[in-house]
Amino acid sequence: MSKKPLISFKVGVLLAIIITISFAIISLLLQDDQTLRMIFGDLSSPLIGLVVVISLSYAAYRSQGRMRIAWMLMTLGILSYALGDVAWAIIELGYNQNPFPSVADIFYLVFYPLFALGIYFLPRAKFSYLEELKIILEMGIVILTVGLIFWIFLIEPNLSNQEEFFPSMISITYIIGDFVLLFALMRLLYSKFKEEYYGPMILLGLGVIAFIVSDCIYSYQNLQGTYVSGGLLDVGWIIGLLVVGLAAFLHASDEKYNLYQYFKTLPLTQSNFTSYLPLIWALIAFLLLIQVDRIPYQPNIDLMEIIVGIIIFMVLIRQLLTEKALLISEKNYRELVDNSMVGVYQTNLNGDILFANESLVRIFKSESVEELKSQKIIDFYKNPSERKKIIRKLKKEGKLEQYELEMVSNTGKTINMLMSANLTGDTISGMLMDITQRKYTEMALQDNEEKYRTLFEANPNHTILVSSDGVILDANSSALRFSGLSAGELIGKNFSELGIFSADNLSFVREKFARALKGETLKPFQYQLINEKGEYSWIETQLVPIKKDEMANSILVIDTDITDRKNAMDRLKSSVNEKKILIKEIHHRVKNNMQIISSLLNLQIQHLNDDEEVATTVLKESQNRVMTMAMIHEKLYQSKDFTHIRFEDYIKRLLSDLFYSYDTSSDRVKLVVDVDDVNLNMETAVPCGLIISELFSNSLKYAFPDGREGEIRVTLKQIPDDEKKFLLTVNDNGVGMPPDLDFKNTTTLGLELVNSLTKQIDGEIELDRSHGTEFKIRFNELTYKKRI
Repeated sequence: MSKKPLISFKVGVLLAIIITISFAIISLLLQDDQTLRMIFGDLSSPLIGLVVVISLSYAAYRSQGRMRIAWMLMTLGILSYALGDVAWAIIELGYNQNPFPSVADIFYLVFYPLFALGIYFLPRAKFSYLEELKIILEMGIVILTVGLIFWIFLIEPNLSNQEEFFPSMISITYIIGDFVLLFALMRLLYSKFKEEYYGPMILLGLGVIAFIVSDCIYSYQNLQGTYVSGGLLDVGWIIGLLVVGLAAFLHASDEKYNLYQYFKTLPLTQSNFTSYLPLIWALIAFLLLIQVDRIPYQPNIDLMEIIVGIIIFMVLIRQLLTEKALLISEKNYRELVDNSMVGVYQTNLNGDILFANESLVRIFKSESVEELKSQKIIDFYKNPSERKKIIRKLKKEGKLEQYELEMVSNTGKTINMLMSANLTGDTISGMLMDITQRKYTEMALQDNEEKYRTLFEANPNHTILVSSDGVILDANSSALRFSGLSAGELIGKNFSELGIFSADNLSFVREKFARALKGETLKPFQYQLINEKGEYSWIETQLVPIKKDEMANSILVIDTDITDRKNAMDRLKSSVNEKKILIKEIHHRVKNNMQIISSLLNLQIQHLNDDEEVATTVLKESQNRVMTMAMIHEKLYQSKDFTHIRFEDYIKRLLSDLFYSYDTSSDRVKLVVDVDDVNLNMETAVPCGLIISELFSNSLKYAFPDGREGEIRVTLKQIPDDEKKFLLTVNDNGVGMPPDLDFKNTTTLGLELVNSLTKQIDGEIELDRSHGTEFKIRFNELTYKKRI
């Protein structure tokens, strides 16, 4: 669709002129040899028709919608015309017979409706109801007048030719075809097209005129028996074909020629040529009626009078419609002028106000138009010498456009005005627009621009305005200092060309930029840029889309240099890591030290005699307590969180080790552990672990004497609705504790330790002896107590 044609339109026009002139010259040269002239005419016409068909097909191919249908119909019409030329040549040259009338006439006659229908399908602007009526009347006047001429000079003579009835009917059919083309021509004349269509439509109209005129001459010559194939008359049809072909070529070409500008310089077109057509044709019809006696073929006078009367009546109706349209137009113009927000005026060179609308009255704060007209226009100039300057300029240039000046209202208020005026004779016509508010707005905008520029420049962050395609539109001094470039070097470049991004960072920033342009709200993000020293700096960026009509057309980039903060954070993280390692090492060493203590206690046990059973028991219990605390420290240094341990794992490991320590068989004593997934801090975990160790050890030692079987259950549950409160239960179904034993007032070290540790964790202990022994301890997780 975008391919250029092989030749330009100017070359096409030149070729058409050459073909036309060549055809005319050859016809003149061959006028003495009728056979050669006939052969030349019969062979050249189909070839020219084929070229025009190709041009019309190209126009249809390059068009859309109704325009494509129009050019296709015209293509079919010219194709039928070309086929008629081919049939004419075959009959005249091949069979040496008179081709009129013949089968060629069928193709010629099909041309008229197809071509006219194509013109009808050309898209055009709509008219108002009054305009439509006026156009119908004007077209009717032209059609009736032309029909009257055709009737007098062509149709009636053919009808009166009784000797050759069939050829006469064919001739009349051609005249009807010309009427169809005339309707199409009227359709073109009374249509409003887009400006780019005026060139092709003018050429199309000229082509139709060439066809109609040539057909009329042919009908007259055929009536007189003087037509000769290949004569000068054929030049008219050749011109019609070539002009239509040029119209199609101009429409299809990317070259645009405003041919209308040449036609509108003509006197008739300057005064709206179409408005004169009905009057001209009505005058022609009236002159025909006057000169009826001189017409060779005496027409029906009564019919002529009736038709001329109808034409005159239609002219009168048209004039009434024109006057009505003028009144409506004048009324609309008056309302437009009076309701306009712009002051419309006329003054003479002396300063008298000849005309003023209501807007000018309001602008100058007058009471009425009459009061305003009683004043001189010079009275409203703030600087009277300004008027002299304006008059000099108008006399020199004839008009004035977009001229700013200051005027004064009747209340003494200064008004900023925008003037447009022209000088005709000694009358100045123009418009005055009050732009005072606009001036205030411009001043406010300028003030806001200065404030914006001040804030933009004073911002310590690197602030850059980037277009949607990545071009830097503006940058503050902070950004210039960071990049080490001047404003001229930075502004106008694409940010990807600055060389301050690594490949990975550039891809990352482009992805963020694309998301911001789509309207997505992005959180500030971090990456590295190369500063003016060639070093990498850490930048935190915020992208702010600047929207217009709901679409982001630019991005405000706000960069904060966080290199120092990043380095400080890295140092802090390094320090925290060092402290974590240190704490981990401390817990590890504490655990190792406790294991050493446990080992020392174990060595001490091994050096005791069998009769020192009490001492052995005490040492073993102490060893278990040390192991209980050591295990807490082991769990802490193995954990990522040095303040809490996962208590479920701890209890399972602790109870397993106690089983092993007391050499208890799992077949004889069954252990059930039910612990919620809770994490306890060290403040709570150590005493809680010791409590479990003591109570579980008591159950192992005393609940199942003499090989008795049973079950020990240890549970730890978080109390609902309070994540800091827990319930610890240690129970067994063994022999139970003596009923007279007061576990809260006992000299037994284990129970005394349990009571003491329970108080330490703000707990409450209960003993249930109904089914073996069951201790319930409700306690709180202790908060960390700062130690001095």
